[in-house]
Amino acid sequence: MIKNMLILILHKKMPSIAWTMLLVFCILSGCGNKANNHNKEGILFYNKGKYTEAIGEFKKALELNPSFYDAHYHLGIVYYAKGMTDESIIELKKAIDIDPNEPKAHYNIAFAYVAKEDVATALTEYRKAVDLFAARNDKKEADAYLYMAVAYSLIEKNDEALSACKKALKINPDLEDAHYFLGVCYYKRNMIDEAIAAFKKVIQLNPKSEKAHNLLFTIYDKLGKTEESIEEDRILKQIARERREQQ
Repeated sequence: MIKNMLILILHKKMPSIAWTMLLVFCILSGCGNKANNHNKEGILFYNKGKYTEAIGEFKKALELNPSFYDAHYHLGIVYYAKGMTDESIIELKKAIDIDPNEPKAHYNIAFAYVAKEDVATALTEYRKAVDLFAARNDKKEADAYLYMAVAYSLIEKNDEALSACKKALKINPDLEDAHYFLGVCYYKRNMIDEAIAAFKKVIQLNPKSEKAHNLLFTIYDKLGKTEESIEEDRILKQIARERREQQ
């Protein structure tokens, strides 16, 4: 009898419960939409270089939704752009706590750790990013390997740097910066022919790469290859002249 009465009471309450739940859903959805709008505005400000305004928008988004991954992530990015490395790490850590399987926060927090000269932690984050990008078959895995190579180079682990650079190019053979850094790795190991080949590949991908032409000029000059060094010097002057004309 009592059980039946409770069921009847619950049944009579159902419409009001349903309306309450619907109202809560609408409120939450509205907050979510507003948070998303602030996040989008923040991205627009960031892309225009208006970092202070971008920070304000991302913070407004987080006031409405403290668990908004993208807002924490983008706030971390803009803090990094402003040179606020500690604040960047805090926000990117919050993003990682919300979704540890999203690779982009791991990838970007590594740059912040490198800026703080905490290369060991940066390498840990790059490895996580590599694994997560690989699981998604995302070519950003190549970029993560490239900057892992740069981080290894900073602590003079040149074998590991060379290996990571080669992995980047296996994933993305047209990654210009990976060919350039591969050349740098070879040059540091005094593997001159391999370095020249790598820098020539950079120029094949980007004929106006000043950094590749500059290192080729340096190498040819040291080797006493006058004709080649003169040609690289000519190209560098031409690139500089064209850049001035475009300003």
